[in-house]
Amino acid sequence: MFQGVCIKIVVMLRFYLLLVVLLTNFAMADELTLTPAKNFFKDSQQVWKNKMPILIMFSIPDCGFCNKVKEEIIGPMAELKEYDDKVIIRHINANSFSDINNFYNEEISHNEFSSRYAVNFFPTVMLVDQYGVVLEKVLGVANEEYYWTDLDQLIDKATAKINKQMSAKL
Repeated sequence: MFQGVCIKIVVMLRFYLLLVVLLTNFAMADELTLTPAKNFFKDSQQVWKNKMPILIMFSIPDCGFCNKVKEEIIGPMAELKEYDDKVIIRHINANSFSDINNFYNEEISHNEFSSRYAVNFFPTVMLVDQYGVVLEKVLGVANEEYYWTDLDQLIDKATAKINKQMSAKL
């Protein structure tokens, strides 16, 4: 009799634990939302207008460091008003075959876009100009403590390069 009660309790505990895990994963999925790339041609017009780079985060599902960078750095960065005037933030899922428009208004998949930039290590963060030329690049996560600060400095460098390009005289 005592064994039967213990087995029922263990089964109930497993059920509730599974339920908690599932609900936690759904809640976390909402937190990881970054603006997916749809039209880099349109974004490039914003670069011309506002003289700020485009930050592209390349990731794949089930990548622990990708999720950490999205949750702790780029996600919060995208929500801060300070960065609205500093950088355009976009996300590319390298495993996705969803269509986007590239910088030349050609329709290609996220996967093909990643291949054209030879991205095969995740997460990869690139800062690009209005033509899609890479100005700065971060592969992986070298130092979690300083990632935000380092990325912020790269955004400033990329912005300076864009300003220099656009003020160049022929």
